[in-house]
Amino acid sequence: MGSGLTERSANKSMSAVNDSSLPVFETAQDIHQHIAQSATLRTNKTCIELLPLLSYVWRAIRELSGDNAYERYIAQHAASYPDTTPLARKDFFLYQQQQKWSGIQRCC
Repeated sequence: MGSGLTERSANKSMSAVNDSSLPVFETAQDIHQHIAQSATLRTNKTCIELLPLLSYVWRAIRELSGDNAYERYIAQHAASYPDTTPLARKDFFLYQQQQKWSGIQRCC
């Protein structure tokens, strides 16, 4: 089909629609220009303000569940021991499991 969209191929693919109000684009540049000018694709200010909140909630959930333990280990290891190689993710997980379940786990 080449570098751009042709009118014939666009009409052929939309022949089932039969709506003359649909735009037909000649090139990819026409598509990008239409998207930039489209009122329906403008960003919503509320949605943009909601993203930092959702990001904070997601980080808090990962922190509380321990899902980010390896990332925290890598950051701490790089700061404290820059000359040594950190454990691989699998080895870190096995070490954490051994630490958690070894030894006496009861109070009496």
